[in-house]
Amino acid sequence: MNSDLLSFERVGLARRSRLEMLRQRYAAQAGCAPSRVVFLPSPDAVDLIGIDGADIEQFGPVEAPITAVRLTSPNPDIARWEALLSDGLVEAGLTALLPVSSASNISKNNEIENKIKVVLRLFEAWDEIESAVAYGDQISLIWADEAAARARLSGIGLDLPNSGQFRVLSVEDARALADRLAAPSVRAASVRRTTKETDILVSLNLEQCAPVRISTGVEYFDHMLEQVAKHGGFSLEVACEGDTGIDAHHTIEDVALAFGDALAKALGDRRGIGRFGFELPMDETRAGVWIDLSGRPFSKFEGDIPGERVGEFPVEMTSHVFRSIADSLKAAIHVSVEGENAHHMTEACFKAFGRALRQAVKVEGDTIPSTKGVL
Repeated sequence: MNSDLLSFERVGLARRSRLEMLRQRYAAQAGCAPSRVVFLPSPDAVDLIGIDGADIEQFGPVEAPITAVRLTSPNPDIARWEALLSDGLVEAGLTALLPVSSASNISKNNEIENKIKVVLRLFEAWDEIESAVAYGDQISLIWADEAAARARLSGIGLDLPNSGQFRVLSVEDARALADRLAAPSVRAASVRRTTKETDILVSLNLEQCAPVRISTGVEYFDHMLEQVAKHGGFSLEVACEGDTGIDAHHTIEDVALAFGDALAKALGDRRGIGRFGFELPMDETRAGVWIDLSGRPFSKFEGDIPGERVGEFPVEMTSHVFRSIADSLKAAIHVSVEGENAHHMTEACFKAFGRALRQAVKVEGDTIPSTKGVL
């Protein structure tokens, strides 16, 4: 026989021997028949080949795991499928199933399971998530309010698939996820407000200045909220579907209430904030806004804005906006404005409000700014 061919056959026999050793070792630990185990380079190969597998498991090094599939019945194509495996994967699988490695894997799996239990408890503490369950290393989230949950997840740097399902493949991943969820959250919040007249989602983040995207259906009001975010120095996203065909009142009022609610949630216990805060000129107009993030709602508006509307925005709603924000934010908000032009006077109020907010929400220390110890 040709020596090259003989050498090739020996290599083939050695490979098959190593594969059978891997199969026997895996089957013994998994408690299944060796004839019903096939090894593949990745889970994607299962769908690509069209295998009818009862269970799929990855083991071996995290950076290059081997995939074991437990077949529902023996299949003669096993050898052909396993030709896709590299010798390196086979050896990595054998190493992972050594008794000492198996004990280590069991320990790691136990740690992952324990960390996943912690992660589930942390997720279930969120109002935005109805429930969190785990199937092995896969976590599934059931949304109570998906949009609000995703905004909060984004605030801690997590971007999950649309299904709400994801896998935790290593101890390091499980530990990092638990630590991230347990860490104090950034000062960000999302609020969904739905009534018969409006459906509103407000998301804001006091730690960043972008994005700012406003769509209420009342363009001038969009412009005013953009002024608040710009001069307040925080990101703000507002999406609203309202009955503006009837009147702008419900849309403006409900957006203001949702905004105040989101701001209150983002501030948390208000620890370390400046608490108080602004006066500015705008051409012939001068507006002043004074805020106390006291936890007690009160609103006072001084000034007569001429005319009835600026665009589709009723000028009478200017004072109403600040009263609605004060109610849901639980803050004292005093506004004073004088001038001649309705556009300038209204805009000056919102700009001054943004500047007052910037001062009031700024973190200046680490204690509650009140002798009562609570706001």
